[in-house]
Amino acid sequence: MAVVYVLANQKGGVGKTTSTYNLGVALADLGQRVLLVDLDPQGGLTFCAGYEPEDLERTVYHCLLRNVPARDVILHNEFGVHILPANIDLSIAEFQLINAPARERRITKIINEVRDDYDFVLIDSQPSLGLLTMNAMAAADRVIIPVSCEYLSVRGTIALLRLIGRVKGQLNSSLEVAGLLPTMFDSRTRHAREILQTLREEFPKLRLYPHVVTRSIRFAEAAAARVPIFETKFQVPGALAYRELARDLVKTFQEKD
Repeated sequence: MAVVYVLANQKGGVGKTTSTYNLGVALADLGQRVLLVDLDPQGGLTFCAGYEPEDLERTVYHCLLRNVPARDVILHNEFGVHILPANIDLSIAEFQLINAPARERRITKIINEVRDDYDFVLIDSQPSLGLLTMNAMAAADRVIIPVSCEYLSVRGTIALLRLIGRVKGQLNSSLEVAGLLPTMFDSRTRHAREILQTLREEFPKLRLYPHVVTRSIRFAEAAAARVPIFETKFQVPGALAYRELARDLVKTFQEKD
């Protein structure tokens, strides 16, 4: 049965989608069965995986609000991952779920339909602390928090940890923070180096992954080309971080199995 991770941070532009996709492909390259779940109405994860979000007739929205089975919606790509896609339809889901029964557990139900088919499920959450993000956390075993090496991202992490505490107390007592993943690190700037130190000091009880994702234009280029960072013709230092993190997650999964 799959272990479910949600990658979350209320601040946008911290590398959630990039991390979800490249980590998923890195896990697949290690022989793991991987499902990616796009819970962002922007559909960035869906796009990265090779699909045009607005051309899709059925998405995770239809699973949430039309009771379409997840297996009828899941897509796959040439890089070994399966994806439960999203598009702009998801933006109205939060309003439609407000008075729905078990509104915080809709994603849990969807994932449970297919959980036995995978080793890892990675959820890309939207940059907010709304109902969809709560759904993701209610369904997850662990949270990975991508934190870009800038001050505002650290503030977003503090707010996210408060939400995780509420979810843990009310919806999912087994939810754990797996760790903080530093992203967009630029070793040339003192600010980035200071942020790494700030993360160690502000969150001493949380694991700070040593796999630091360095800033590189190659990530944006790979996303535009709809390929994982590992498929670019350039050797990208930040790509190694996802390989190392994938090995870390597999090791943890095997130890707890």
